[in-house]
Amino acid sequence: MKIDDKLLKKSLNAALNFSVIKEKGKKDKIRKFDETVDFIINLKDLNLNDPKQRIDKELILPNDIIKEGNPNICVVASDEILVGAKKLGLDTIDSEGLTKLDQEEKKYKKKFVKRYDFFVVEDKMMRDIARYLARFLGPVGKMPKPFPTGYGIVSNIDDLKTAFDRYKKIIRIQVKKQPIVQVKLGKKSMDENQIYENLKEIVNFIADQMPHKYNNFKSAFIKTTMGKAIKIDEAFLKQIGV
Repeated sequence: MKIDDKLLKKSLNAALNFSVIKEKGKKDKIRKFDETVDFIINLKDLNLNDPKQRIDKELILPNDIIKEGNPNICVVASDEILVGAKKLGLDTIDSEGLTKLDQEEKKYKKKFVKRYDFFVVEDKMMRDIARYLARFLGPVGKMPKPFPTGYGIVSNIDDLKTAFDRYKKIIRIQVKKQPIVQVKLGKKSMDENQIYENLKEIVNFIADQMPHKYNNFKSAFIKTTMGKAIKIDEAFLKQIGV
């Protein structure tokens, strides 16, 4: 599948425009909440039984995907790092908290893991994570990963502050069981060029991970939370009058 810069830009612009509610004879309506802009890509000709053709990595985008507030992470730490995380306004859990969590029902632990997008862990507490939460984090791809595949393991307060800033830009890209990727590009209120830069980074990254690069792309779409899914395809764009 061929994807050039011009086609990407046209498709993104169409997705943003089609998120506006248009009714004949009435003023255009913009939804009252800040919609998320998503990118969906279907892949082909992959053997996901081959670990080399799977993807499980965190990618730092050029621009923040979080407009306001903190990244949705839980910090598992002790001492200085724990205090630092609390000062940053992040949710935290220490060794005692992990022990208490282990006494909860399985259903509760699954809900706890689902509550967060990412987990950042002090390196010396990875043993505790393996003991108490690995069985719940692993299946949903949230087990903290060390560099270069991830940024979720920290050693000191400076590492934590770096991780805090990075996770405003980080997305998780996984291709494990199904040949499909769906990720956030940002918020509709962002500058369109910033959203495009994020989109371009993701497309290039996924292509680089594929055995046959862009030839492994089957189809791709951009959509806002409530908007029409726009297929990244010249014929489709002509069909909808773009």
